[in-house]
Amino acid sequence: GTILADRYRIIGLLGRGGMGEVYRADDLKLGQPVALKFLPPNLAEDPVRRERFFAEVRITRQLSHPNICRVYDIAEIDGRHFLSMEFIDGEDLASLLRRIGHLSNEKALDIARQLAAGLAAAHERGVLHRDLKPENVLMDHDTPKIADFGLARSSRLKPVTQSMDIKGSPYYMSPEHFFDFKRADQRADVYSLGKMLFEAVDGKIKSGTTPFRIAKLAKAESPFFQELDRIIQMATAESRDERTNSVQELIGQLE
Repeated sequence: GTILADRYRIIGLLGRGGMGEVYRADDLKLGQPVALKFLPPNLAEDPVRRERFFAEVRITRQLSHPNICRVYDIAEIDGRHFLSMEFIDGEDLASLLRRIGHLSNEKALDIARQLAAGLAAAHERGVLHRDLKPENVLMDHDTPKIADFGLARSSRLKPVTQSMDIKGSPYYMSPEHFFDFKRADQRADVYSLGKMLFEAVDGKIKSGTTPFRIAKLAKAESPFFQELDRIIQMATAESRDERTNSVQELIGQLE
């Protein structure tokens, strides 16, 4: 019931993590539900983390696509910064996979196509996500939406100073993330999406960076799985020079 900045009425806590707290709220000015993401006090004192928080708003406001979660604005209350964003009345993809194990072939491909379309729209605007993982995909019924552009980079905006600690989820991060983070290009997002597609179909996270062939699974005798295996291997090649070259190319393969 608390009203912030004479505009947002807090409804309840949606989640809490290392990068902050997210609340559901009503935007009294626009008359619509929103999510408010607060930067934790311990990170608010870090100028690099604070600037990343601001950059997330600047970068995401460049993007408008059905498969990208919209960010509206940033504000401050009692010294704490928060951003307002589209409220998604659903779970993230990680929770969905934990709950049901894995997706059907058709559902996994449908989600992969939609995420690839959202990434393609971002790449066309010069934006690389660089932290794509199931926790950063919000499910709006049957529509997946890419969220959390906190580690994103935009060719149209001044880059955020990078600290030495490269954040992200190692399983979904391309090899160049660890060795050449600043020079990672859109093929890094292709890699992450390929890993997510594997997990959605197989229902398991494999350790290490070497792609695991789903054709080795018992069900992989079908032509469908052999082709899907080929697509995943190309998307998750350790060398980016051998990897699927762009999200647009991946979309063509998935189709």
